[in-house]
Amino acid sequence: MSSSRHLGGAFTPTGTSLVLNRMGYGAMQLTGAMAFGPPRDDQAALAVVREAVRRGINHIDTSDYYGPHIANEIIREAIRPYPKDQVIVTKVGAKRGRDKSWPAALSREELASAVEDNLRHLGLDTLQIVNLRVGDRLGPNARSIAEPLTVVAELQPKA
Repeated sequence: MSSSRHLGGAFTPTGTSLVLNRMGYGAMQLTGAMAFGPPRDDQAALAVVREAVRRGINHIDTSDYYGPHIANEIIREAIRPYPKDQVIVTKVGAKRGRDKSWPAALSREELASAVEDNLRHLGLDTLQIVNLRVGDRLGPNARSIAEPLTVVAELQPKA
């Protein structure tokens, strides 16, 4: 990537030293229909990720529940070893049912397992940004986010 090319400008998320181009790549569509199962064309999916990075995308938004596991495995195969400035942004807080549903997965065990699954399938030792998915498919719900947010915070590596 050219260090002078910043798609849409760049920003540094609060509390980090990361510099992200505002234009990122969302990996949800790397998988099959409805973000479930393998893509129709594995080579095309790999090419899309490689081209996004070649064009200056320095952060990819993904989750191990896309596929499940498939989007992260495609990303790993396409660009690992990861470019120095590449940031993988992932999500936890849901899982995929065999019926393609998106049930919440917010218990301590489910969140810890999701972080470990993301690390393994991406081939990373640490995750720089982890987003917590809360609410229902159609929007917010009345469930408190205090406990799952605390769990995700506790999963951060100690400095």
